[in-house]
Amino acid sequence: MTDNQFKPAGTLLAARRRRLFQRILAISLMVLMTVGPALIFMIWGRPLVRFLADAEKVRALVARHPVTSRFLFFIAVMVQVVLAIIPGEPFEIAAGYAFGSWEGTLLSMAAIYAASVLIFLFVKRFGRPVVELFFESEKIDAVKIFHKPKQLNLLMFLLLLIPGTPKDILTYLAGLTPMKLGTWLKLLFARFFSVVTSTVGGGLLGSKRYGFAAFVFGIGAAAALVGIVFYRISNKKAGEPADSQKNLDAAP
Repeated sequence: MTDNQFKPAGTLLAARRRRLFQRILAISLMVLMTVGPALIFMIWGRPLVRFLADAEKVRALVARHPVTSRFLFFIAVMVQVVLAIIPGEPFEIAAGYAFGSWEGTLLSMAAIYAASVLIFLFVKRFGRPVVELFFESEKIDAVKIFHKPKQLNLLMFLLLLIPGTPKDILTYLAGLTPMKLGTWLKLLFARFFSVVTSTVGGGLLGSKRYGFAAFVFGIGAAAALVGIVFYRISNKKAGEPADSQKNLDAAP
């Protein structure tokens, strides 16, 4: 018998309604983030492209609205981290392009820290249902690295450090582990490398140093390829003991 069989029908119905509301809210936000920019591009597309292609005009606009522009960017990056489905690299490149490499890196890291801490605390408080708002159960169960708690901190540090790894789902799953908030705050600093490669590339684009920008993006792409391979190997190895044990249990 499952735990659900011991719960009153009213409690189960309320839980289902709450999860349905949460899913609708998450989907609505994702649609808004996707459709909104598309509509803006359809209406003001060409002038907007011409404006964004001129780094001096972009930075002049930022200079005219120093607080508002930074606040809106900070919120946008937080939303990107929370929604998980939106890739973060375009935001980081835009940060370097609009604010310069170092300020763009600091703004991006501050927003990533803020969103990642909120996610960690929410998952610690409410558990797996929070994670399932954004990721399918199969995708959650496919992450095996948490099966080795003794190596968890080192693996998490390396996976956050190297570009190309699935940082969004790792951020959510960290809250399901015995990891403490203080440890999580330290591990998050590992994201600096993947962020700075994007913001420096964006800063170089803003300075019209396209050759150097291509070189930096090339390094980032190579590191991302290494990250993808490293994650797959680490995840596969982490799942092997459990699979072997299942096979032994199933043996006659």
